[in-house]
Amino acid sequence: MIFIFSNKQPAAIFADNHTVPIDPISSNTSGGAQASLLRPVRWGGGDGTGQVSGKHFGEPIPKIVDISRDPAMIALFSRVGMIPRLQNKLNALSRKRGKILPAKGTVASALNACDETNFEDLVFAGVDFLAEYKNEEETIAGVLSHEWGHLVRDYKKDMEADDFSWEEIFGIRKDEEAAADAYSGKMLFMMGYSPEGMIKFLSKVQKKECHKYHSPATRVAIIRAAYEGARRFRNQAANLSSAIRPVFSNPFTQRLIAVA
Repeated sequence: MIFIFSNKQPAAIFADNHTVPIDPISSNTSGGAQASLLRPVRWGGGDGTGQVSGKHFGEPIPKIVDISRDPAMIALFSRVGMIPRLQNKLNALSRKRGKILPAKGTVASALNACDETNFEDLVFAGVDFLAEYKNEEETIAGVLSHEWGHLVRDYKKDMEADDFSWEEIFGIRKDEEAAADAYSGKMLFMMGYSPEGMIKFLSKVQKKECHKYHSPATRVAIIRAAYEGARRFRNQAANLSSAIRPVFSNPFTQRLIAVA
């Protein structure tokens, strides 16, 4: 899922043919999930409506939820829980400083740093999705890695909805989602997970090609190819390291065998 902002309306998102002004999101979750920090996003205009836009990218920003009374979510988001562990791995591998927040109204989605996020890169993880798959870490890792793929791409910053036809918009969306699938496959290998959880999840939630996604078969092929590509790269690097080690040996680890 992606969000693209219009320069003409810097405090709004294009969603379901409406532009919806939003307040900045507080996402400081250090020290555990705190209700005061994980507050719902307040939608502008009182009734949640806004000026109708002829075109839109992405979907509405999910609402951050209070998980302080949900034992399962507290465990997942605790300092030693699965979500911070995945967040740390993804940040280290991507050299980003993204944050994962519990949310409603989504499986998972990403929002690049902007005014509305206090310039933080955010991934929203749906609490219903997390509750269903809390015992399938590789599936959660795959979905969150896909969203991280949106965070590492910044070509969207200056795009304007009115500059594109619907056909071009759908092409942009498909390209973006395909790139995120490839990133997911690569990250799953680098984090030590199998891609099968993500692949099984895709086959469950998507049955055919649509304006946003390629067909499930194409998406699976992209994920597998990226996963295997990362594996080949690691093996090639290991083989190269083994080949040059005798030539460029470390003098501090050598042992004196004999003196003539």
